[in-house]
Amino acid sequence: MIDPVTLEIVHSGLLATAQEMKIAVMRTAYSPIVASGGDMSAGIADVDGRVAAQGRDIPAQLGALPSSLDAMLAGWADRLEPGDVLIGNDPYLCGSNHINDVCLIMPAFSEARQKIGYVCTRTHWSDIGGSTPGSFNAQVSDMYAEGLRIPTLLAYRNYEPVPDIWEMIFCNIRGRREREWDLRAGYAGCVTGERSLQRIVSRHGLDTVREVMAQVVADTERRVRRRIKSVPDATVNVVDWLEGDGWTDVPIRLEVTLTIAGDHITYDWTGTDPQVRGGVNMPLSSTIGVGIYALKAVLAPDIAGNAGLWAPLTVIAPTGCLVNPAPPAPNQASPSETIQRSADLLMMAFAEVVPDQVMAGTFASSTMMVIEARDPLPWRRELLGRERTIYPTNSPGGMGGRLSGDGVSGIKVHTGNARTRSIESTEFALPVRAVRWERVPDTAGPGRMRGGCGVAREWEVLLDDPVNITLMSERARIPAVGLFGGGAGACARFVVDAGSPDQQVLPSKTPPVTLSRGQRYLLQSAGGGGYGPPFERSPEDVRDDVLDGYMTIAHARDKYGVVVDVDGNIDAAGTDACRKSFAPSGSPGIFDRGTWEYGAVSSGSVGSPS
Repeated sequence: MIDPVTLEIVHSGLLATAQEMKIAVMRTAYSPIVASGGDMSAGIADVDGRVAAQGRDIPAQLGALPSSLDAMLAGWADRLEPGDVLIGNDPYLCGSNHINDVCLIMPAFSEARQKIGYVCTRTHWSDIGGSTPGSFNAQVSDMYAEGLRIPTLLAYRNYEPVPDIWEMIFCNIRGRREREWDLRAGYAGCVTGERSLQRIVSRHGLDTVREVMAQVVADTERRVRRRIKSVPDATVNVVDWLEGDGWTDVPIRLEVTLTIAGDHITYDWTGTDPQVRGGVNMPLSSTIGVGIYALKAVLAPDIAGNAGLWAPLTVIAPTGCLVNPAPPAPNQASPSETIQRSADLLMMAFAEVVPDQVMAGTFASSTMMVIEARDPLPWRRELLGRERTIYPTNSPGGMGGRLSGDGVSGIKVHTGNARTRSIESTEFALPVRAVRWERVPDTAGPGRMRGGCGVAREWEVLLDDPVNITLMSERARIPAVGLFGGGAGACARFVVDAGSPDQQVLPSKTPPVTLSRGQRYLLQSAGGGGYGPPFERSPEDVRDDVLDGYMTIAHARDKYGVVVDVDGNIDAAGTDACRKSFAPSGSPGIFDRGTWEYGAVSSGSVGSPS
């Protein structure tokens, strides 16, 4: 048995190794979405392929890591030598979350050529081929149009690239030189991980490191099972809808039944709509991953993430449904949109069991826009050997309110926590200029703890060469849910030339649109839902929100019953009268779904704990 001090030292070393791997990838990657956005993840597995440590990275990617290890190591584990690196991105064959996220798995050997375990990186490539620049378009008929499917292949042998595999990959995607650098960056993260593990082994011994990996996994499982057992047994069924599939603007049903029984949790997605034509289908790896995220976020935020975390979890998803599609169903948008909406849905389910440990609905989206344009810098065009650039950008939005505080404005939520690139880096990469980037008042769902506001990011095209934009988002028609008397958040808006006579309002999933010099495009993300009745919010907090620009005077009066003048003074008598006239009768329901632009849609069964 390893003493506690050694256990903690070695475990901390494993966690630090994962962080070092992330830094190595970000410092060597070319794509801004990785180099500055941090859209990547790193993990360490034991010799059996069980995750023993991971970074504080993208939950959507980390949640799919156990599926990738199981799928990619099958048939390969005993054949890998030092310096061999597997590559794969196929959601069906490699357990990936979507094909832009390319996974590398490398065996880590000690200096005595004994296997320590595996090191893994997953990085988002800005293009992976397919019919659309950036490979990010829901309006495709199958996954072959989404981009290059890479089954499990050997990308490096004995620390050297495998030329035939590289040639096959890079002949089928845009921006060859940039993508080569991104692959080398993922590899740099793996090598950094192996070298760090070798240092840990040299200090503490291979047997100790292996034993620590086993113990931290077992400890996490014990702690998670104890945490689950501490909450009431329950069975809760909840329903929500996704905003179309990119082809048809028809809501798609998401349904899950949460069952807590003793120290075990089951998510059953039976009742979810069948797979659809557009690219919002979510592969099983992500369905498992979002379940892991919800379990950790609600019940185990302070417990180390490793294979022990998901040991008490069962996920049921019928084959051929939206959250377990059969190939070749397209699924490119699922890690940015479907998984986020699924995370909101799981929060709704947990709300009936542990109401003090969840948040209200969020903007639940990456609000991703992929921009393809002529590179404005001649020297960079010459250096990279291409005329046009592909630049994925995204927008943060409103987080939901929760018992402990207001929702945060302009932040990433749930499983998608990549950074938003700065205005300066975007203007450096593209022929565009920022018009505004600001918080939008009155977009937060009202509540005792209000939601976070959405933000507006607007850009203007500067050159005559056409600029193509492809939009992938959610919450343009179905708002974020309010909880326990809190109100729903405001919907998102996506507009070309907003405010002009020729303005064009875009749906949340828009195939490529071409813009010319002087045209502007607006990304305005949705607000988060409120938590608790808004009339229970103190007048002073409402007044401060008015002064800080979260809401207008009219919004404070109409939604909170607080009368504030232009100088920020509270009219106590007017507030008392206003609140009495608007005070709701009876106890509030659990969910406020707001006003839907789809009209009446059955809310489905929303059960109670049993």
